[in-house]
Amino acid sequence: MAKLCFWISIIATYLISAVLIHQACALTDPSDVAVLQDLYKSLNQPPQLVGWNLMGGADPCGESWEGISCSGSSVISIRLKGLELHGNLGGNLGNLLSLKHLDVSHNHIEGEIPSSLPPNVTHIDLSSNNFNQSTILLLEPMRYLEHLNLSRNSLSGTLGNVFSGFPNLKQMDLSSNSLTGDLPSSFENLKNLHELFLHRNWFTGPIDVLAHLPLHVLHIHLNFFSGVFPHQIDDIPDRRFHANNFYSPYLTRMGRDTLFTIDHQYIGRILAQGD
Repeated sequence: MAKLCFWISIIATYLISAVLIHQACALTDPSDVAVLQDLYKSLNQPPQLVGWNLMGGADPCGESWEGISCSGSSVISIRLKGLELHGNLGGNLGNLLSLKHLDVSHNHIEGEIPSSLPPNVTHIDLSSNNFNQSTILLLEPMRYLEHLNLSRNSLSGTLGNVFSGFPNLKQMDLSSNSLTGDLPSSFENLKNLHELFLHRNWFTGPIDVLAHLPLHVLHIHLNFFSGVFPHQIDDIPDRRFHANNFYSPYLTRMGRDTLFTIDHQYIGRILAQGD
């Protein structure tokens, strides 16, 4: 009996030491681990997230968790595209201070987009999910954000007037939702925006706030925009704005305001003033 107790003591000591050594040698910042474990629970602990777990001493960077990339002890990328994920994003993503890339597109994630997202992120892709809040983009400033894709969700309501907080945004896609209302005035602050996709929504009002942006691509078709069509937009190489309610006196010289796509295919008319 004494010999058995001796060996049990030896084994227990070894196991405890192994756990302590693992925790001491863990690569991942504990605060990042806590965020990923919260996300794992919020996504209903799906088996397709190979390696993810809720154990104490978990080490996403050292254990090669599915979709996670690190630099040193910090999580810098979450790429979970097309994994048939359900649930929501939880409320702690904003604590991933080193995250640069967040892609959970082409899943079945629902609920609200967290108002606090990683503050230093450059790429966010939440497209093709089931996000469904009624007022979106009441987001905290993200000064390094370059690419934002929220397309093909169930977003509705108006946009928050928050775009002055995204000074480096280059591409934004909000298409194929049910967004309403006028474009907020802070769109004018998107001085680095090159590509904007707002098509297939319910936006209304004028688009003057887009007139002086450095756009190369502008897709705003299939909305309810109205008012005078800014002549500056005629200089955008890839522009699509059919199925709206614009009028444009300067276009009358084209002959009943025939409207073409960039490849010169006929797609409709813009109303001349008085029509």
